[in-house]
Amino acid sequence: MIKPFLCARRILVAPFLIVVLTSGALAESRQIFANLTQTAKSDASINRLTGKDRVEAFEKIWRTINEKYYDAKFNGVDWNAVRERYRPRVEAAKSDNEFYSLMRQMAGELRDAHTRFLSPRQRQQRRRLQSTGTGVSISEVEGTPVVLSVGADSDAARGGVQPGMVVSTIDDKLIAERTKEVRDEIGASSSERAMRLLTYSRLLAGDPETTVKLGLVRADGTPLDVTLTRRTQSAAPKVTARLLPSGYAYIKFNRFREPVANEIKDALIKFKDAPGLILDLRNNGGGDGEEALRIAGFFFNEKVSFGRILTRTGKPPSALFGLIKLPKEFQAGRKGGQLYRAPVIILVNEASGSASELFASALQEQNRASVVGTQSCGCVLGVLEHREVKGGGEFTVSEIAFLTSKGRRLEGDGVTPDETVALTLADVRSGRDAALAQAEESLRNRAKATPRSAAIQ
Repeated sequence: MIKPFLCARRILVAPFLIVVLTSGALAESRQIFANLTQTAKSDASINRLTGKDRVEAFEKIWRTINEKYYDAKFNGVDWNAVRERYRPRVEAAKSDNEFYSLMRQMAGELRDAHTRFLSPRQRQQRRRLQSTGTGVSISEVEGTPVVLSVGADSDAARGGVQPGMVVSTIDDKLIAERTKEVRDEIGASSSERAMRLLTYSRLLAGDPETTVKLGLVRADGTPLDVTLTRRTQSAAPKVTARLLPSGYAYIKFNRFREPVANEIKDALIKFKDAPGLILDLRNNGGGDGEEALRIAGFFFNEKVSFGRILTRTGKPPSALFGLIKLPKEFQAGRKGGQLYRAPVIILVNEASGSASELFASALQEQNRASVVGTQSCGCVLGVLEHREVKGGGEFTVSEIAFLTSKGRRLEGDGVTPDETVALTLADVRSGRDAALAQAEESLRNRAKATPRSAAIQ
């Protein structure tokens, strides 16, 4: 017998945008965008399509979105006009790769990070929990494109690349020029934060074993040119748990996916006497809804609202051809199920998306945790299934929108921290984690203001 709630695992299907740009211990830093940025050459040898095949696949994708999309107004987009614009371009496409690019652009018209198209190669990597990385991640800090992180055991580290170096060129093109090209290709996404993340991930994207040349500027103004090789790496879930020197427990994980809940359960039991806990959801792109609810339940001794869903029809969604109905409201927690009772701080940033945002918002609204960091992605819609098209590609459609327990929509807006700690270039260059430091300070201040006996009630 199938448990009805198991379908929720497909609802918060996560990582929606990015190729992992780092390696080793930092491989999780861009998980929410995994597998969406392979180059055209990647699919050259996979199930070639005829012109008729492409048109049929296009019609299937357009029609499914037209029938299933959660918003009958399509985010203000004239979806019929989209078909009229893209059909001639699909008919004129000279290759599968050109067709795949058109489908990514068409999905992007909806400005929705979860409605997307994956080429056959991208689909294979998603199913294998793989991604392609260069050993570095880059993003915008204080309006400047810089290296955010460098894998310890990477070509980048051996080549002298350091966090905080300014990116001036990519493959001998000015960074501003390459950024504009990528943004024009992407179109739009759920929020400007999502657009930045997707843009900077695509700047370094490409096939395994190909290279990318970076023109960098050190903090002292001197240049550094480095050529990095893209390599296939694991995108599997990873949990880091330890006691900080301050005595507070620290748990970081990159996605909500089995067996993360079990590992976090073990960590919470181990650290149950720690006076405070910091849950680091920065760069966590989401994952399974069931896994998110399990983890949230470790912090409550009763059932609490985790949020509710909205659909196009107003009726509860269903799966498996209607055999299983999904609840309109999700709850977490049970009597006797609380594993950790002391104060909790959740760290988020613009790369915290999907289930991570629902999780952080639920604990915040239930006054179970405070949130520290920067505004989260605002990428919170639900996908019920991955739909395959001829040739091996696939697409997903956002069929569900979410409201928090207090009725707030997170899509486009994201989670607002209780304490905002912006990333600065000085912190990146010095290796200082200002958000983590603020979280520890907040826990100390709370301990001073609240007796221990009261804090754990």
